[in-house]
Amino acid sequence: MAIFVYKARDFQGVDHKGTIDTVDASRAARILSKKGLVVTSIIEKKDNPLLFEKIFNRVSFEELVISTRQLATMIESGLVLSESINILVGQQSNPNFRKIWEEVLRDINSGLDLASSLRKHPEVFPSLYTSLVKAGEQAGNLDVILTEMANNLERDREFRSRVRGAMVYPIMVIGMMVVVVGIMMFFVIPRLTSLYSQSDIDLPLPTKILIGSSNFLIGYWWLLLILFIMAVFAFKKWVSTPGGKFAFDEFLLKVPLVGKIIRGTSLTSFTRTFGLLTTAGVPILDSITVVSDVTNNSVYKKALLETKLGVERGLTMSAQLDEVGVFPKIVTQMYKVGEETGKVDKISFKLAEYFESEADHLVKNLTVIIEPVILIILGVGVAFLVLSIILPIYKLTTSIG
Repeated sequence: MAIFVYKARDFQGVDHKGTIDTVDASRAARILSKKGLVVTSIIEKKDNPLLFEKIFNRVSFEELVISTRQLATMIESGLVLSESINILVGQQSNPNFRKIWEEVLRDINSGLDLASSLRKHPEVFPSLYTSLVKAGEQAGNLDVILTEMANNLERDREFRSRVRGAMVYPIMVIGMMVVVVGIMMFFVIPRLTSLYSQSDIDLPLPTKILIGSSNFLIGYWWLLLILFIMAVFAFKKWVSTPGGKFAFDEFLLKVPLVGKIIRGTSLTSFTRTFGLLTTAGVPILDSITVVSDVTNNSVYKKALLETKLGVERGLTMSAQLDEVGVFPKIVTQMYKVGEETGKVDKISFKLAEYFESEADHLVKNLTVIIEPVILIILGVGVAFLVLSIILPIYKLTTSIG
């Protein structure tokens, strides 16, 4: 159920305004029409939570995974949908998520289907999620679809966790490097500069570079901060445009190793999602549309939309995937086999396992490569600092001697 704010006029020309609690805007308009009112405006009333509530009560991916698994288990056990969601409401510790499930329960009790109820909350339930639920309801196998979707979400969560875990060490080391360099530039080097200025020795080039960099940072840190903020803002603005997003995504795919990881994760998402949709009985054209909507990389999104157009013209999906030239040969060849044997869904899951394993292996390799690179950078940086500080002291002591 939802609350709608309306403005209407009766047959005598008198204006009326107020609120009405019902399922949707069209039903609200019909109720008002039966009361002899002509609706001039009707808008759904939305709650506007405070900023801190949005941040701290945001529904996490982990909570979505757990709730999907619980709902799948309860429906599979024979509980009716409304009773299952009622139990789900009582298990939510996040007040925002509890409120969402309460609204879903009210909608279902009012006669709305689950997919339409979830679609009212796109910030929590993505289009893929609601499309799969709709397919499950239409096919009468909602419990199977929810179970498969829970499995998919859990695998996605585990992969994300592995990627984040692999990046923790490099990020921590780089962060510590930035902190140490900042302390050196703003506190240590100025003290040494005052010491060197009291002597007449000719400072070595590394020391001059270090002192010059320190003076520049101390004198113009505010300018660098402004330039950095402007650069970030300009970059975000550029990436928010379709052309900029496509160019940046295309560039990332060409970056050594990183591009392979992005390609692996994108293909894992595409094949697994497509497998879920086809398993649920969603037509191929609709499946491609949903997959393209949930694909983050613009290069693959464009390729999938071109694939959809080719399929609409009568081409097989495997032939069109090969024609767009973005997907590796293994994808087109495996889907060709799937089309010939009628097992496109199983082929999709096999491809998803292959690409996930490949991406996982690449992430581990990236960690192995990053560690020695960071150590080399640290070694060069420390050597430069030591030379810059020790050489003048050595010259100073030799000149005194």
